[in-house]
Amino acid sequence: MKKIGIFGAVSTGVGMLIATSCFVSSASGSSAVGTPFIIAIVIACIANMLAVLSIAELNAIMPNLTGGIAQYTLAGLGPLLTIVTMVGGYLISNVFAAPAEGAMFANVMTEMTGKAIPPEVFSIGITIILVFINLKGVNMSTVLQEIVATFMVLSLLILSVIGAFQLGTNESITQEAVISSELKDILPLTAVAFWFFIGAEFIVPLGKDMKNPKKVPLSMILSLGIMGLIQIIMVFGFHNYTPWSELGSAASPHLLYAVNMLGDFGRYWMIAVAIFAAVSTQNSIICSVSEICCGMAKMNLLPAFFRKKNKNGAPYWVIIILGVITCLIEASGISTGEQVAFLTLTCSLFWMLSYITSHINVIILRRKMKNVPRNFKTPLFPIIQIIGIALQLYMMFNISTDSNQKIKIYILCLVLFAGLFIYAFIWVKYKLKLPLMKGIGVHQVIRMESPEYHKVQDYLKNQNDNTKM
Repeated sequence: MKKIGIFGAVSTGVGMLIATSCFVSSASGSSAVGTPFIIAIVIACIANMLAVLSIAELNAIMPNLTGGIAQYTLAGLGPLLTIVTMVGGYLISNVFAAPAEGAMFANVMTEMTGKAIPPEVFSIGITIILVFINLKGVNMSTVLQEIVATFMVLSLLILSVIGAFQLGTNESITQEAVISSELKDILPLTAVAFWFFIGAEFIVPLGKDMKNPKKVPLSMILSLGIMGLIQIIMVFGFHNYTPWSELGSAASPHLLYAVNMLGDFGRYWMIAVAIFAAVSTQNSIICSVSEICCGMAKMNLLPAFFRKKNKNGAPYWVIIILGVITCLIEASGISTGEQVAFLTLTCSLFWMLSYITSHINVIILRRKMKNVPRNFKTPLFPIIQIIGIALQLYMMFNISTDSNQKIKIYILCLVLFAGLFIYAFIWVKYKLKLPLMKGIGVHQVIRMESPEYHKVQDYLKNQNDNTKM
């Protein structure tokens, strides 16, 4: 197998970050304050750079495991919080992220075909196709992801540059660059900009296939930096071609921008981008989250059937469950920019919690396992972790500038977290019979990755069951 270089890792990382639902966030932030939204983009980018540095150190302790941040949290904070933060931070959040991208794709297709075909048909259709592709195995998914990611990165970069330098075929507009320059209006928008930067940690599993695994932290930082640069340039493009008031109210702001700048050619280009973005985001969610859930099942944090794989090596139960839930949300008819924003902000809040957990894990494991060798350590410990936690908490408390929307997000998250705590408490205390908040030894976590470990555990369980009969 050919080893991945840093260019390949960064391309994959940027491909994971880019989604057309980012346009809703970008349009929302830009229309609120104008070009000063760039300040919020920079702060959100820095916050997530700090998070991936902590994740890189955690990976240096336990590399090449499939449970994602779960394995680190299990060693640091114990099984109860691992289940709550991981199921919430990755499974539930991505259940919201996938239909948001599907809705953006459906809106563009509806603009092109008229209302003869309900938008849900497009979003559900593409989800079903991607479920079948992922059931065919990871190899097919990886090839598809590389093609899609390359097209997406180049397209959005070119569209951003054309707008920022007024190179469009249509006339540019004249409007104020700054709507508000007050920090009280700008800083709360960091939570909106946060959506641009989630998912860079999905580069971590590539480490075992890279020419130099030590380049994983650099690859994540570069991916975030490139995404930040694209979004900053895009804000100037919006300023030159899209009235702020229209931008904020549009259900498909990316289509509005492309048509205002390039006419019908821009429309067709953006339709292609929307198709590739929906494929990229939903494909990466199905592929990566199914592997993470499979890894959590190996650590007994989820039911054993989650780790079952088909003849193609795909964890089929997780893939099917993700696909069904995504289709059900898409069938509800989400289509407006406000509905998509609600999904992305709710997803962001769960993801922020998982990043806070990563910072806390580094602090705990530095003290508990200070002599364990690491090929990467975050500099300025624990300052980076403290600042990272503070920034994530600030964004959580300012998850939306709309007070009504903020309350709805908090209520939904509170209900979901309450359900997760109940499930996690029952599962850990009565099924696993483990201490709720006590970290498990790293060596034991690593052993759980081995198929032989589970063969032995299953054998002992069967012997125990036979004894009781």
